[in-house]
Amino acid sequence: MTAQQNNKPHQWLNMIKQFEQDLRIALAFMTRIPVPYPMDQEGKPTSRSLAEASWSFPLIGILVGFISATVLVISFYLSLPLYVCALLAIIASILATGALHEDGLADVADGFGGSHDLERKLEIMKDSRVGSYGVLALGISVLMRTLLLGSLLSLAQLSPLGADNYQWAILIQIFAIYISAHMIGRGLAPLMMSHLPLAKKSGMAATAAKPKLRSSYGSLLLTMVFLFLFLPTLSVLIVLVSNVLMVLFLSWLTMRQIGGYTGDVLGSTVQLCEIVTYLALLSYIA
Repeated sequence: MTAQQNNKPHQWLNMIKQFEQDLRIALAFMTRIPVPYPMDQEGKPTSRSLAEASWSFPLIGILVGFISATVLVISFYLSLPLYVCALLAIIASILATGALHEDGLADVADGFGGSHDLERKLEIMKDSRVGSYGVLALGISVLMRTLLLGSLLSLAQLSPLGADNYQWAILIQIFAIYISAHMIGRGLAPLMMSHLPLAKKSGMAATAAKPKLRSSYGSLLLTMVFLFLFLPTLSVLIVLVSNVLMVLFLSWLTMRQIGGYTGDVLGSTVQLCEIVTYLALLSYIA
């Protein structure tokens, strides 16, 4: 047996270990799910960065989407009003992520709308206080998601009387749509990280560093694979095109406003991609 053959088991073990470490890093940062941060052999925090773990962002989206979609379906079968079901699912996602992305959306709205000066914009975005633009952005985001999710649920409620199998089929599709909506923004965010410059040298985005192209495009590939598993082909194409256009627009806007991306910009990307996915699919279904 050659030395190269002897090393193959070790290479596989290292790959599995890196896979597990990346998932734990992404979970620890992007959710409130209690997971121990990965340690090296000396008991110190692993040297792997959030940027290296960025390929796994879509998997975090699937997990968050699964948790809140489960709340959505359970609420529906408890015969709660449709928009209450939708709001409970949104609350579940907020609790799962610690409102990480909502905070980013609010900061971006405050910063982009609050000043014409670059440094002042970044200063406003760093401020923990929420301004009027941020409050409006959060309110519109929650309202739109509630209305769009409620509209999707109405499709299941309109199923023929006694047609339980039909209703289950619709609910499973809504379940898949909801998970996809949470996944796609997290899947596209690493592309912004790798292709746009940093707006500043401090903050979350700077600490995370910039991912290599193999990580960002790995995230995109993973997103596309799961989209094709969850949704019909035409729906996938509609979702991808609409979200890529939205990310391109947001990339242009953030370059124009602050000259690069921040962690808040990435958080707002996740929020906006979720809304765009619901809008695109509802427009197609209608």
